[in-house]
Formats: sequence, C-alpha cells, structure tokens
Amino acid sequence: MKLIAEYIDLMQAEDAALRLRAVGILTHISSRHSFVLSGFVTGTYKVGLWAVLDLQHDDATAYLNDEEHLVTSGLSEEDLIALEHRLQNTSRATVQRFLWVSGLAILTILLALYWIASH
Repeated sequence: MKLIAEYIDLMQAEDAALRLRAVGILTHISSRHSFVLSGFVTGTYKVGLWAVLDLQHDDATAYLNDEEHLVTSGLSEEDLIALEHRLQNTSRATVQRFLWVSGLAILTILLALYWIASH
C-alpha cells in the first residue's frame, strides 16, 4: 500500500475514495475510527487515503489532481469485489493465527508458572 494523500476532513477522504473506486482503484482510509472519536481524545487529526495496490498509486494521484487523466491500472467492479474478499479473508486468517499463537504462548507460560510454584 502507498499513501495517496492525507486529509483533515474525513468526508473529503471518503469522496476521493469513491471517485477512485469509480475508475477501478481500490483504496483504504486509515485512522477513520480514531478520527471519528475526535482528535482531542485519540490524537488523530488526519486520515490517510491509501492505494491498496502499489501499481495503482501513480494513477490515483494523477486522477485526483486531474480527472481528465486516463487511468490505465483500473480494475472492474467484479475484480475489486473479489480482491476485497480475498484481502478480508487473508486479514481474518492472520488475526486468527495470531490469537492461536498468543493463546498457546500464554497457556505455556501459565503451565510453567504453575509447575514452578508446585515444586
């Protein structure tokens, strides 16, 4: 992923993301939830708009600067949806793997502490 732009207004970032989506560029808005909670609470005063696919970064920045730019790396809506599903599944699997490994590590530590305390 490559950063396209930072915005101090979430609505501007969402608008840019929708315009890029319309030409087949998959994006991600970072710090969205922290921004909504208020920068005063979380310290987040900007949101980032990211090109999910590095190869779409140049097209994305050029298109946002000039909507006459001909996007050559755009994907079809079907391809965007399929890619989003694959990324969600990969993300979910990574989190599950992390939780399993963390759980096993904690269980091992607890068993070791119990064994040490009982001997």
